[in-house]
Amino acid sequence: MAGSASRRRAGLSRDRVFEAALRIADTEGIEALSMRRLGRELGVEAMSLYHHVPDKAAIVAGLADRVFAEVTVPASEPAADWRPVLGSWLRALRATLLRHPGALPAVATHEVTAGPGLGLYEAALRLLHDAGFDLVEANYALNNLVTYTIGHCLAIAGRPPLGAAEPTAAQRDETSAALDRDRYPTVAAWLARIAGTSYDADALYEQGLTALLTGLPDPPSGG
Repeated sequence: MAGSASRRRAGLSRDRVFEAALRIADTEGIEALSMRRLGRELGVEAMSLYHHVPDKAAIVAGLADRVFAEVTVPASEPAADWRPVLGSWLRALRATLLRHPGALPAVATHEVTAGPGLGLYEAALRLLHDAGFDLVEANYALNNLVTYTIGHCLAIAGRPPLGAAEPTAAQRDETSAALDRDRYPTVAAWLARIAGTSYDADALYEQGLTALLTGLPDPPSGG
């Protein structure tokens, strides 16, 4: 038994620790993540983990890096229009985040200063700068777009076991039937309009993304 435990400790690495942490976050939510729970997942004592990560905060930061590492920046021609290219980049980020809803709180609170996240930021910032944007304005634009994307993912990922499920069409119809139409006539009209339909998170995201990208002014010619 002691020999088996030693072999398991010897086989540990930072990558294995972060892989296990992401599995736990994906299946149980980040609130379930602890050194003890992580140790059980890896088949080692929790104290063994401190040889690879200093504390839980480092694990949370590592989770964000693991998620960012999965984002594939779409290839584009150097002279390509920056709006569709940046839109594709943000959709790739959204798709990756939605694959790991349990890790979203880690991504939302992680300050990107190194690693895969910084590589993504460099690529997007260079895209806008090459298009003629001032670097300060490019940074503002990216922060707004990424914040919107992460916030959207947080809002729609509230489903079991992480949160409340999106109401079904039947549940929305029940809400509509019980609504005080004299007090909330516009809400009642909206609920009647969408009766029997399902929630379209993709359409919601696309509307906001299009509005943000369209609202960004083109940089000065020859910027």
